[in-house]
Amino acid sequence: MQLTITTFTDPMMGLSYECYPIFRKLETHFPGNLKFPVVMCCLVRDVHALLDPADLPHGEAYAIERYNHRLARIYESEEPISGMPINMAGFQLFSPEHISSMPLDLAYKAAELTCREKAEYFLYRLRFATIVETRPTTRWQELLHVAKACGLNEEAFTRNYTDGSAQLALDKDLALCQSLGIHQLPAYQLSYGDKSLLVQGLVSYQGFVEYISELSDGRMREERVSWGIETVRSFLRAHPLISPIELCEAFDMEGPESVIDRLHPLFASGELVLRAVARGVFIASNCVPKNSPCKP
Repeated sequence: MQLTITTFTDPMMGLSYECYPIFRKLETHFPGNLKFPVVMCCLVRDVHALLDPADLPHGEAYAIERYNHRLARIYESEEPISGMPINMAGFQLFSPEHISSMPLDLAYKAAELTCREKAEYFLYRLRFATIVETRPTTRWQELLHVAKACGLNEEAFTRNYTDGSAQLALDKDLALCQSLGIHQLPAYQLSYGDKSLLVQGLVSYQGFVEYISELSDGRMREERVSWGIETVRSFLRAHPLISPIELCEAFDMEGPESVIDRLHPLFASGELVLRAVARGVFIASNCVPKNSPCKP
């Protein structure tokens, strides 16, 4: 029997981005025993509710620009949580024409409807575009750019986003958030059989281990993880863009540098490439099928 860890979040959440190393470690240390569904909760319904009243006399555009600046400082303060690189240069997520994170939530639901197997990768790439590349992902063209990068069928993704299908799916997510009384994101619901536990706020890896043991009455335990090139290759098929920090946690390595050293054969063969970003580096696979296995 598998244990489910449902994450309640928003694609723009820096806290969820910084928690990726924890989830990579859970994935490898409880292999095949955990499921990780995601529920969208729309972090910013309307940016006007978050503006500083003192900025409004200078105009809406100015007030939103000041909010973007404050939000960028919040993102930067979250980087030490795991060390996942955060770049806020030129950050302009919101504008007078784009006042909500709802488009990101809808895009995730559209991706899920288009190809469930690629939804997790889409969410990762959407966060990467928002937090690392500082692309204005509240705009449709940016969302479509991410969908294309993930190999999603463009026609199906667009249809699901625009015909009400994604909105209906998102409405169900939002209703679930409300029914559970979630008031702090990220939040996690752990379920095992007929037992469940809701935790709001950040949870450490050890915290998850303790919750898993408690809910499963000790049946589920951590397994030792060993580095093997085929094991890592399989892992990277599921995560074709990843930071060395995530791999370090997933495989109990001494540090990100040791991960890059161990992957030298795959870099040498061209199977993997290092992708330099502001404040860090990511590992990208060159061997991921570009076309979605899902039918439009």
